[in-house]
Amino acid sequence: MTANNENKTDQRLQALKDRRASVDAALRAEREKRKAIEQRENGRLTGIVGRALLAEGKQTPEFAAMLKGVLRNTTLSESDRRFLQSKDWL
Repeated sequence: MTANNENKTDQRLQALKDRRASVDAALRAEREKRKAIEQRENGRLTGIVGRALLAEGKQTPEFAAMLKGVLRNTTLSESDRRFLQSKDWL
């Protein structure tokens, strides 16, 4: 292999490495974007469902009792548990 051919091969390899780095960066950015969208949607879903459950719990004592039972059996941080107790949900 001549020096000229080696140089061209090295240039092609470097171009491929550069392209791979660019594609890897684009993939990382897309994953981060999708993760942010998913987190935003989960927050919205939690808010919507939570508001509906609270509203129903205020209107229907049986539902409130069932919801309190679910909350009692759910793994919660100590601060969440204290907060729910202060709001009479535990």
